[in-house]
Amino acid sequence: VMASAHTSREDKNEAMEEILILAKDKDISRWFLEEGILDSLMFILSSYFRNYSSFLRDEPPTNETHEPFSSFKQGGNAFFHARLAANCCVALGKAHCAAVHTEGDLLLMSAYSRGSVPIERQLAQMLFEVPHHMKVQNNGTSESQFDAEFTLTELSMQQAEDLASSIKALDDGNIDV
Repeated sequence: VMASAHTSREDKNEAMEEILILAKDKDISRWFLEEGILDSLMFILSSYFRNYSSFLRDEPPTNETHEPFSSFKQGGNAFFHARLAANCCVALGKAHCAAVHTEGDLLLMSAYSRGSVPIERQLAQMLFEVPHHMKVQNNGTSESQFDAEFTLTELSMQQAEDLASSIKALDDGNIDV
């Protein structure tokens, strides 16, 4: 459902609500990540951030649905859709950290007292460690959202931290592009 470009936003929202429930289990979360759920979630988030920032710069949005700017603001349909994707990323990031990193993991745990790793750091760690596909910007040569090209992306730790900051802000209901 999540990987298909032909799936409606409502169906993807329902699927993400189910992912939020299932992501509480570390093994299921690991399976989701291995099967590439980040590809779909990152596509939703990157499209949202790109379109929102286009509106702020007074440029035409890159979305094919030609949604009004109000849809991207808090309470709008695009905002709700992207926030669900951010919620899923945060849940998967927590589960990934719990499953992969133990209390003895000195690299991750060294900077935090009492072993409490901030959620934003857990999310950044997942984005850094789990490669995913991102849409290649083709400068308008494609007429349809169904013709997009994707490439495997491995983020640097700084890129992962910056992206995690924006995703966590959206998860909290704020817009930080």
